Parts: sequence; structure tokens; C-alpha cells
Amino acid sequence: MRIMRRLPGLDVLRGFALCGILFANAPAILRLHPVRDGALDPVPRVLELVVYGRFFPLFSLLFGIGFALMWRSARCRAAAPRVVLLRRILALAALGALHQLLQPGEALLPYAIVGLTLLLPSTFLPRRWAAPATGVAGALLTVAGAALGGGLVLVPGLFLLGFAAGLADLPRRLESVARHVLPMAALALGPAAAAGVLWQLGHPEAGAAVGLIMAATYACLVLSLSRTTGFAVMAALLAALGRTALTNYVAATLIVVGLRVAARPLGIGPDAPRAWSHTVVLCVLILVVQGAVSRWWLSRFDQGPLEWLLRKASWAGAAPAVRAGSAAAA
Repeated sequence: MRIMRRLPGLDVLRGFALCGILFANAPAILRLHPVRDGALDPVPRVLELVVYGRFFPLFSLLFGIGFALMWRSARCRAAAPRVVLLRRILALAALGALHQLLQPGEALLPYAIVGLTLLLPSTFLPRRWAAPATGVAGALLTVAGAALGGGLVLVPGLFLLGFAAGLADLPRRLESVARHVLPMAALALGPAAAAGVLWQLGHPEAGAAVGLIMAATYACLVLSLSRTTGFAVMAALLAALGRTALTNYVAATLIVVGLRVAARPLGIGPDAPRAWSHTVVLCVLILVVQGAVSRWWLSRFDQGPLEWLLRKASWAGAAPAVRAGSAAAA
């Protein structure tokens, strides 16, 4: 059996995506309005151009990759691998349903629904054709989702693209050439991303397509920097956040919802004059604390608390693929 090791690049990228998700979600949880006294606050305008729709695609793509890696692992480890995946999806749906009570419109429940209706059925495709078929379907659905305005309609396509990449082992293959390929890709995508932002200023309907280009640019840039000495501390914090992404995602919601009680004295209430800028500072502080706590936790445990619960729910009682004492095991 081939042992599948963790890919540090995926952890770093997942942690980076988690950071952007908080900056996108916190203003909505705090019920901030972009217009105040008839004027548009500049902070949400900046967030619209550099955050909104830029990190959600990364998170969706990574979910598809993670599902494919789990499917490959489950095929080797479990006699009924699809049951393991089904348990994972149902546990995620239950957690998402609870999370919806705190943050209506959150991503976990829609992710579970798309995983159940699209990714799980994709595991029945013949192995030879699974990666190319889901890759082509994912590309077409992603283009269609961008044309329709982005948001949740992008999820099916990005899930399938990530699933295809995971089946084809592209993340692992990329690690061997990343030092040379990623910086060149970032340099090539940078001008396209800048041009896209300028285009979006006059054409807001282009935001979904520009978001995909910027998400790819961010990914190449962060993964390139994560391999440099000067970025080592930041890369370690991002990797820790990425390894405990589910726990930190839910915990951040709990923190922001809890702070709504003290929103007025903290200057983050809807009627506060500097609510948006104070919320940005709040997000930075939350992420710094979560990064430090995650590193401390991972120095003592292998997984975050919610990651551990999800793993237990997925694998509990799963029969091994090859039973001890059988001829195959021998």
C-alpha cells in the first residue's frame, strides 16, 4: 500500500484561503453596510476588488482535491470506501446545518450537498477516464458559473476540477517543479489580474471571472513565497491554519458572533463611523491568534478538534480493505 504523505503546499494554500474567507464573512456577520450617509465606504470597495470572490474559489478547489485524496486513500484502506466518503459528507452537512444558525449562507452545507450529488457519484467513473472526464466537466461548469455571476454556482465546477487534479496526483507532481514553475506562472498571471481589476472597476459583472484569475495569481504567488527563507514564519502560520482550517473557520464565526454583543464599544457596529476599518483590524488579530494557537495545538496533537471529530465520524467502524490473516495480506 502506498503511504500518502501530507503536502505542505496544500496546507499553506488552505490557510491562506481561510484568511481571505474571514475578511469576506466578518462584515456580513456584523451586518455592516457599504454605504453610510449616502457615501460608499472605501474599505468595502477595496475588499470587493482584492478579497470578494478571490478566496472562495481556492477553498472550493482545495475541497475537491481533498475529496480526491481521501477517495484514493479510502480505496486502499477500507473495504467500503464510498461509505467512508458518505459518512464524511453527512458529518460535514450536520456541522454545516448548525453553522447556518450562526452564519446564514455559510459554505459547509452547500459543499456537503454538492459533494453528495456530484463528487460521490464521480467515484463510480472508470479509473482510466475519471480524471479527464471530471476535469473537462469541471472546466465547462466553471466557465458557465463565471458567466452566471459566480458565487455558489462556481462550486460544482471547481469541485470537479479539484477532484480531477487530485485523481491525477497533480499537487504532488507540482511540488517537484514548483520552485521554477510557480514564480513564472505568478509573473505571467500578474498583469492579467491587474488588467482584470481595472476592467472590473467599470464592469462589475466581470467580478466572477476576474476573481478566478486573481485566485490563480494569489495561489502561485503564495506558494512561491512559501519556499523562500524570508517567508518561512508566515508560511508556518498559514500551514498551521490550513491543517486546522475547519476548526478555525467555525471558531472565527463564533468569535465574530460573540463580539456583536460588544460591537458598539469596539467600533464594529453597523452605525459606527469606522466600522469597516475596525473590522479589518479585528480580522487580522483573530487570524494572528488562531495561527499561534494552531501551531501550539499541532505541537501536541495531529489534528484540530473538529478535524478529529470529522475523521472519527468518517472512519469509525470501517472494515479494512484487506483483513489481517488473509492470503492477500500475507
